[in-house]
Amino acid sequence: MQHNNNNSTLHSFLIASGIYAILFFGIFYSTKNFLPKDVGLQTRAIAISLSHFSPSTKEPLPTPKEEVTPKPTPIEKPKPIQKPLPKPKPIAKPIKQVESVQPTPIKPTKNVENTKEMATEAKNALATPKQMGNVPETLTFGKVNDPFLISVKQAIDKNLEYPRKARMLRMTGIVMVEFTLLKEGGLENVRIIESSQHQLLDKSAIKTIMRATNDFPIPKNNVIIQIPIQYLLT
Repeated sequence: MQHNNNNSTLHSFLIASGIYAILFFGIFYSTKNFLPKDVGLQTRAIAISLSHFSPSTKEPLPTPKEEVTPKPTPIEKPKPIQKPLPKPKPIAKPIKQVESVQPTPIKPTKNVENTKEMATEAKNALATPKQMGNVPETLTFGKVNDPFLISVKQAIDKNLEYPRKARMLRMTGIVMVEFTLLKEGGLENVRIIESSQHQLLDKSAIKTIMRATNDFPIPKNNVIIQIPIQYLLT
């Protein structure tokens, strides 16, 4: 069975090869017979025919030059005339109202107050003694050795006080005081005729005389007393 198949395949191959060989030779001979005998004429004819169909060379036309249109010069617009600005009006500054400054009352110093007190306590010490009948006799301590004057001095020493502040400040001095003892009792016209240069001591001397009023002896007639009050540190 296998042998038969091989034979049929071989026969088919041979038949196909023969068919292809016949076709090949037939085509070869047919093309050979159709070739032109005069190759030169054929070539010439072809050349002529080609010359008829070759494009004629034309000279290139000159390219028209584009006319350059000059750009119009831009017309400058006239600048607007600037009107002069009005001058700024000066701004009126508000006038500040000056407040009336009331003067500050000056407080009286202690010295002024002390002076007022001294003047009050002395009952117008600078006034002249009143004329009561005859002119009063003047007794000055240290010049006249009078028992009445010694009693007055003792009354003053009894009521004398040394101001503490004056002691702390080491103030010393002698105050010469003048006053009038009245025959009715009491006194008047107390004043300082010679200062100690320390107001604190002068003020203390006036107070001493006023405190000693009840201790003074009463004279038969009005009498002016001039007596020193000493402030000495021991």
